[in-house]
Amino acid sequence: MHVLKIIRLMMLSLMLAWVSPVSIAAEPPYHAFKKGSFVEIQQAYQQSPYIIAIWSETCAYCMKELAMLGRLLPQYPNVKLITITTDPFLDDATVQRILSKKQLENVETWVFADRFAERLYADIDPNWQGELPLTYFTGKDKKLIKHMGIVKEKALIAWLEQQK
Repeated sequence: MHVLKIIRLMMLSLMLAWVSPVSIAAEPPYHAFKKGSFVEIQQAYQQSPYIIAIWSETCAYCMKELAMLGRLLPQYPNVKLITITTDPFLDDATVQRILSKKQLENVETWVFADRFAERLYADIDPNWQGELPLTYFTGKDKKLIKHMGIVKEKALIAWLEQQK
């Protein structure tokens, strides 16, 4: 009789876990961008080409660039995209909504975790005042290229083609 109770409890536990609204993979993880994060990202991806797109929810040009990246990058799976939003503590639902609209659901994303964004601007580039969009490219040659303003599609495609 005791074994039967254990089996019933196990089955009940499995059923509850199965119907639970909580899902481990429900939302992609967003990282807290703090001092040192920019260097951490560069070190993590130094072995392959990558793009770091820095954006804000209120930047129309950033939204255009993110949409272009979402449209083009599936054709270049060897290039990693990392996005960083400069909106301090932007909530996960907003980040997910924006990235989903731009076809960037599975992109590694960082969110500024300092109310004084200027500290993080200086950590990325001491001369940067927060102008957006700001995009960094590191290709096969391992050179870090900084681009202020929206990236032209033809230039982006040419760079992506060089990374094949």
